[in-house]
Amino acid sequence: MRPFRFLAFVPTIIVLVVITYLSLAKNPVHSQEFYLFEGADKLVHGCMYLGLVWIGCFDIYRVSKFTAPKLILLVCGAIVWGGLMELLQGAMSMGRSADWYDFLANSCGAILGLILGVNSVPYLFRKCKKLS
Repeated sequence: MRPFRFLAFVPTIIVLVVITYLSLAKNPVHSQEFYLFEGADKLVHGCMYLGLVWIGCFDIYRVSKFTAPKLILLVCGAIVWGGLMELLQGAMSMGRSADWYDFLANSCGAILGLILGVNSVPYLFRKCKKLS
């Protein structure tokens, strides 16, 4: 095993840190100042975890090819992280609350990210290889 192999996962780590900040900060994007539509926050939750898992798929494929254990660990890790963020929101007294529907949106986003990642990342790598 090569030392510092985890550095290949810096993009995934950056997305994870951003999601953690957005989940635990009191009002990170001043969301109370504007209203989009009912349930817009659920869409945002889904998109965040879709992005996390898609970037994770990209990093996994860049380092080695996809294997079922790696992909299962990635999506399960994202789902567990989403649940942990919801539990921490409920435990912290900062005006945010834990919501089962947010957790469901996180989980659906992670699963969609896996489906998109498995199907699009190899295609992107093949396209880039043809261009070079």
